[in-house]
Amino acid sequence: MKEKEDKLPYVIHYCQNYWLGKYFIGKYRLDSHFLSCETPLLLEPPPDIGLKYDYYIKPGGKPYGTKEKMRQVNVKREQFMICQMIARLNDAATWFKDQTCAEGTANYDKSFIFHHSLDPDNNEGGEKTAKW
Repeated sequence: MKEKEDKLPYVIHYCQNYWLGKYFIGKYRLDSHFLSCETPLLLEPPPDIGLKYDYYIKPGGKPYGTKEKMRQVNVKREQFMICQMIARLNDAATWFKDQTCAEGTANYDKSFIFHHSLDPDNNEGGEKTAKW
């Protein structure tokens, strides 16, 4: 694993939204309270997410729940960015909580998603705001 990590880029330009299936990360969708003791961490996608989905469903798509097909080359790119960005944001939030939260008060639960459900066929509830 260490050999693969050594080949990763040192900088990621977080310049857009990334999505695959119902997994999503977008810098303008993160609530301002993301770095707080009570806020849960982001749910991390499985490492093989690119094998499970060849489409995305936008959290605010019109109409909500519309599956948008993706080319395989884009699936691979989205997989990398989603996995890396969510993991790195969780790393930063964990460090923040370790440094600032009183003992026993930090929420380390990796549970927040930008949809009401990860089930691609369950699109009840419509768009979910990023309120934690």
